[in-house]
Amino acid sequence: MAQPAANRATLHSTHGVPEYYVQPAVPTLSAKVKNFDDKEVFPRYATRAKAADSRNFVIDFGKDEAWAAFDLQLEEWLALLHKERPASLNTRWVNIWAPDKQKDVVKALAAHYGLSPRLLALMCSEPLKPVHTRTFAKSRFQEFRQSFQHPHHKVITEDSDDIEEQIEMQGVESSTTARSGLDLNHYRIVDEVWHYNSVDWGDKYLCVGYNSLHNIKIGEDPTFSSYSRKRDLPHGIRLWTWLMLCYDGTVITVNEDPFPMQCPPPTNQGEAIVGIRRNMLNVFNQLSKVNHTEASENPLSILPIRRTVQSTHTVEAKSTGSSQSRDAPSLLFYYLFDDWYTTLSIVIRTEHKYAAELSKLRDLFLDKPALEHIEELHHVGRQLAVLKRMYQSYETIIERVLERKPRSATSTRPKGANPLIPGKSDGGNLDHQSPVLRIDTTEDLFGLRAALSPAAIVRFERLKDRISLYALNEIQDCLDEKESLTIMNFNLIGIKESQYVERLTRITILLAKVTILFLPVSLMTGYFSVQISDLQGVYSWKTYWACFGVLMVLSILLLYFFGKASGTVESPSIYRSSTQILLETLRIRQRKKKVK
Repeated sequence: MAQPAANRATLHSTHGVPEYYVQPAVPTLSAKVKNFDDKEVFPRYATRAKAADSRNFVIDFGKDEAWAAFDLQLEEWLALLHKERPASLNTRWVNIWAPDKQKDVVKALAAHYGLSPRLLALMCSEPLKPVHTRTFAKSRFQEFRQSFQHPHHKVITEDSDDIEEQIEMQGVESSTTARSGLDLNHYRIVDEVWHYNSVDWGDKYLCVGYNSLHNIKIGEDPTFSSYSRKRDLPHGIRLWTWLMLCYDGTVITVNEDPFPMQCPPPTNQGEAIVGIRRNMLNVFNQLSKVNHTEASENPLSILPIRRTVQSTHTVEAKSTGSSQSRDAPSLLFYYLFDDWYTTLSIVIRTEHKYAAELSKLRDLFLDKPALEHIEELHHVGRQLAVLKRMYQSYETIIERVLERKPRSATSTRPKGANPLIPGKSDGGNLDHQSPVLRIDTTEDLFGLRAALSPAAIVRFERLKDRISLYALNEIQDCLDEKESLTIMNFNLIGIKESQYVERLTRITILLAKVTILFLPVSLMTGYFSVQISDLQGVYSWKTYWACFGVLMVLSILLLYFFGKASGTVESPSIYRSSTQILLETLRIRQRKKKVK
């Protein structure tokens, strides 16, 4: 149902945009603002949202209209911030990429919404400088070789006379600087501590900061200075995001640059950016009514920010439109935080990469157990531990956000008050005179004006349950499986070694029995070979072999009864040689041929 003309933003006759965007002091603003629901404008803006050189955009929308602009300059942002928005455009989304390259815009937003100086400084932090792993490893090896050849000489490269400067170029901080903590950078902290998070409140805003992991491979990451550290971190690209909900229905996202100061950029940069912005692009597309008529759209990608199921009843339609306008900023804040696509691809689906890697290691252990495989399990365990702490940080953010629930109070409406439309009469129905629960979404329990709506609160509670049930439980199962594989590998190594010991023991026992078996015969042979004159010509060769046979039989019987009495008779062998396996295979084939 369309809004009344008085409540909608009036169009300027010349520019074709609402008069709110037509400001004589900033004429370029009205030229950049376009109708986001236009079928010709939306495809162009959807393409710009995927472009690597796009810096920012703003979308003002309501139930019946939406207007958007890309790459606004500082004076254009100031013009938007200092003029009151029309009531029909109740929600605004401000998105900023690479904040270090547009600090003036971030400062203008911070000044308008009263951000703390510390929070502003964190948002404008300089990105990490890329470190080339191979160069670092090579220089360290050369330094070690030179120090070994000349132990009394200090090793200094030709490029720099200062060893501290050389180490800094290689991405290694000096111990003095690291201990003092004076050179700490925000992006260095979030790169070292992936589960780092931030939740800040102000009178006009609610701001959360967190790391997100995107399941994308771009080759060798130049920000890693250690190969072992790279193997201990989960696969994918880590990026920091600031997400802010403001009192006037504005939602601000500030995103870390995924490729800072990287020249040349990776070959698959465009594909990587689309993968990184996948959730943001889905929200972006859902804010235009151009996509609302596509029947082939994935139901899971439909977001109830501007969409509602139309009702034919007049009162229900008004109530639905009112609640939608009230919930839109909070729902936008929630769906930008809930990146379900990334979570599903990383750890939730049945055949995710960590489950597949553990299955591969299990088959490898069963085929050839060795101590070298423990290192692979160690790195997988470290990756899962980092991933687990990341999802636990999301739980922490949700818990702290839900602490600021909307203010609730029990009040009694006067007789005839309409529960749906304040100030209207429902004809004096006595059923509406009992106390009811009213929820004021303009302030929370602590008096802060940037509070979540009940619709967003329900979804955040559901997201917390999903993180615990799907992500954390699956990660814990993988960690338990990793521990069981470690134990299994050691057990298999023990079994393998026991088989070798058993084989060696059997050979030793066999040699000992052969020695014992021929010992009486050796004594008898020695007796017959003694040169005694009285025995010459007394014994013949028949006598010798008769005595040999008797002694051999007696030795065999003695060994058998001794083994029975002492319980040392050999049991069937666990180890099977290749010859035994080959003979058994031939016997089985012969039996099958006879059956045929």
